[in-house]
Amino acid sequence: MKNALLVVNALLVVAVAFLLYKQLNGNSTPPHAGMVLSKGKDSMMRHDAIFAYIDMDSIQQHYELAKNVEREVERKKSAITAELDRMDKAFKAKVGAYQQQSNSMTEEQALSAQRDVEANQAQMMEKRQSLMEEYNNFLASKNMSVKKKIEEFLKTFNAEKNFSFIFADDPGLFYYKDTAYDITGEVVKGLNEQYGKEKK
Repeated sequence: MKNALLVVNALLVVAVAFLLYKQLNGNSTPPHAGMVLSKGKDSMMRHDAIFAYIDMDSIQQHYELAKNVEREVERKKSAITAELDRMDKAFKAKVGAYQQQSNSMTEEQALSAQRDVEANQAQMMEKRQSLMEEYNNFLASKNMSVKKKIEEFLKTFNAEKNFSFIFADDPGLFYYKDTAYDITGEVVKGLNEQYGKEKK
């Protein structure tokens, strides 16, 4: 789940950076770092662009919904692993039984056994692929539900804070960060309060 969130957040940061680049390069006046120039004809007021970030590792560790989703994903993974193990054991048992009978089989029985083994193997591969697709869809859906909750909360949270951008601080994404702009604690507290109200 963490890897999927990392990928989604990295894509969002790249998209925002591209939009900022296009916006700043579109102005005839050279932009100043950290400032956005208004395009109004009568006013050239400058507005500070205020950035903040949230640490996704902390969100994962402390946001109750994220922890519950991670447990759900682990349960799903365990159930699928158990199903695949059961299928594998049944297949091996069938192959073992045919091998024990191989000396007493007629040629026709041996061909029939071979066809049965091949059909079982094909069914197992289809079932394995189906279960993996089911798991990946489940994982994507759960990750998206957590991401959506965070986005919805940040809209409300930012109504009072007035940040221009709130980034997700993924490992390897930022080369430098000033912890003065880390709002993770406030966000986690608010997310858990909201989640607690929704559970009641």
